[in-house]
Amino acid sequence: MCAETTKDLTRPGSDSISGSTGSKLLVSRIAALLKSDIGRWLGLTALFSVAAVVQTWPLVLHAGTKTTASQPIIADSWVYLWDLWWMKHAIVELHTNPFHTDFLFFPDGTDLYFHTLAVTQSVLSIPLQIVTGNLFLSWNLLALSFFVASALGMYAVVNRITHSQGAALISGYIFAFSPFVLMRFTGHWHMSTTWPIPLMILFLLRFLDTGRFREAAGAGVCWGLITYNFLEYGMDAGIFLLLFFTYWSLIHMRRRDRVQLLSLWRGGVVLAVTWLVVTAPLVLPALVTMQEGDVLFPSNDEYWSSDVLAFVTPSPLWGPGLDPKPGGGINHVTAGSIENTVFLGFVPLILAALAFFRLRKRPHATVFWAIVLLFFLTLTLGPYLYVGQTKSFSLLGFSFSIPLPYQLLDQLPVVGDRRAPARMAVFGIVALSILAGVGFTELTSIVKQRMKGTMPLLTVLILGLIVVEYWNPPTQLTGLTWAPVLEDIGKEPGDFTVLQVPWGRVNGWTVSGDSAGAVTTNFYQTIYQKRSFGGFVSRTTDRDLVWVGQKPGLRYLACSQCEAPNTPEDSDPNLVRSVLRDYRVKYVLLLRFTPDGHNVYATEAPWLAVQAYLRDVAGLRLVDEDADLMMYLNPDMQDQ
Repeated sequence: MCAETTKDLTRPGSDSISGSTGSKLLVSRIAALLKSDIGRWLGLTALFSVAAVVQTWPLVLHAGTKTTASQPIIADSWVYLWDLWWMKHAIVELHTNPFHTDFLFFPDGTDLYFHTLAVTQSVLSIPLQIVTGNLFLSWNLLALSFFVASALGMYAVVNRITHSQGAALISGYIFAFSPFVLMRFTGHWHMSTTWPIPLMILFLLRFLDTGRFREAAGAGVCWGLITYNFLEYGMDAGIFLLLFFTYWSLIHMRRRDRVQLLSLWRGGVVLAVTWLVVTAPLVLPALVTMQEGDVLFPSNDEYWSSDVLAFVTPSPLWGPGLDPKPGGGINHVTAGSIENTVFLGFVPLILAALAFFRLRKRPHATVFWAIVLLFFLTLTLGPYLYVGQTKSFSLLGFSFSIPLPYQLLDQLPVVGDRRAPARMAVFGIVALSILAGVGFTELTSIVKQRMKGTMPLLTVLILGLIVVEYWNPPTQLTGLTWAPVLEDIGKEPGDFTVLQVPWGRVNGWTVSGDSAGAVTTNFYQTIYQKRSFGGFVSRTTDRDLVWVGQKPGLRYLACSQCEAPNTPEDSDPNLVRSVLRDYRVKYVLLLRFTPDGHNVYATEAPWLAVQAYLRDVAGLRLVDEDADLMMYLNPDMQDQ
């Protein structure tokens, strides 16, 4: 009996039968996994990850050495690299308040409450910075994951509203990879980080359905994440929430449903209190600063508003891609520029229009989001209606312009202190994404009645058309270089400062000293990691900028066009050396080229003059040089 059993088990073909059975079992298990919730989310994550890689191509090939940056706003990307570095340096190494720094604008430093510190993404980058030790790689990996998170978040929202996975897939793609977002990825990284927005909306919808206050608290936390990353998005989220609670309050009042109304309002209180608790370290000091009037908020919102034609003007990044203009236009920013790329896409707009055919079946899935879409797109247009770069219209011999509701918003405290209404488009894109998903379900219901079994093909077709409209690669990448001596400075012990020459201080609209030296300080400081006098901070006080012209020696070294000092104090070796000693300046970096290769000194004369000044007046010694910079050592600080 044993022999027969052995013979049966070893007869020809038994292994192949066993292997075939095992393969079928493996395939069935994989199929079951894909049909499960876990498998679906893994598949979606993989799909949106591929989309993120494609839409930012070839970033993934250079993730450790380059960043996305278009030439007009390349300096902004240096600022965000500094943000990532500073958050880690302040929290992990200095154990200090990250909302104040004296590493820039030394010696007094400056507050960062109104700086685009991008706290949420900066904090999330800390573990990656620790593990990789590479600032570029940390950000690029994080950025790619943010696109995926945005798409998954909107997928979850629309799937909850429509119960259609195809609709949710399309909506997720529209929101995550809209031209507005991809344009901001060329330098305004805090604006391209949008994933907390659909997450906040998802918590809101869950609260609306269940009445659980923990969902309202979750929405409040997400609102806090939005606020920390960009104050203006935080204000826009507040406006959206006001619309949301007003709309549903009116619905409950119309239904005379007092229980639901009170529950809604209590949830709103929970949401607001949660947000305030989460954001108190940022929001409360910022409000105090605004009350004191120390920070200037310029009023140029009409110039930076959108144009009706911008909604249907494709992004300049489409196809082969062009360097977008930072502004353009004399009185109004041009459509397709960095600040006015709000192309919505023709296919998403058609799908959104189809949503109105479901008005009777799902009124709130259409009416509310249509209100949000029109409301925010109207606000992006700013104080006056612009069409084709003009706000002047003629009718029956009369010339006139059309004022818009933004003028009312502009009169409100806090929320009216903004300068770029076109940035409010993000919540309009949220509404467009949701309406497109609702419209897709209407389209599928029509197709199902006539051509059954074609739904997968229709989903792929519609998604493919949107991919074409939103096509972004090749993404503009910038490789930044630096002298190895900067890393050597960072390894030196001691509390000393580094002076980059020419130096300056810059905020969002004002330059004091040299602008190239100012913005270069942000990037180079992530390498040498010592305090410095200049820098680029989004919003500062006037006294921060005035300081540039006050100290002997430092005053002259802030000028890249000066061939000689203008004051006797700047020519006095004793005074100049005393200033360098008092402020612990150990190294002076004389810049010839910026990290992206631009000449700092336009002519040779000031370049040679400042070398002689550092040697003869400041008493410094040249210790290293390469094509980009010359490094001088202060003998008075040599042993520090």
